[in-house]
Amino acid sequence: MSNRQTTKYAIYTVAVLSAALINEFILKYVKKHIHQQGYLLVLIDMLVIVLIFAPAFALVTNYAKKISKAYLKTSKKLSSRNNGILLGFIVAIIILFILYANIRHNINVINDLKALIS
Repeated sequence: MSNRQTTKYAIYTVAVLSAALINEFILKYVKKHIHQQGYLLVLIDMLVIVLIFAPAFALVTNYAKKISKAYLKTSKKLSSRNNGILLGFIVAIIILFILYANIRHNINVINDLKALIS
């Protein structure tokens, strides 16, 4: 695979994962402040997703794509070899993995690694 294709796929992957993570964070925040139960909660949840999160997700994806593109270009410049994109992508995936584990699954990776090392 060419360097350009690798960069394109890396940018797309980081952008989608970042946008989904931000979307999950917003969804948890909204659910925390809605104090309804049952079918009304389902209707409110559906309305919030359609009216707010669909356009917000598109906007977040656009900005996340730009930010991840800038991040990967910077990591490419910092590395003297062509492996800068791969290095930047691996670091981004590790950071996103830690954030996903913490926000979406309530797993503290840092504490688990500290316990494993000790």
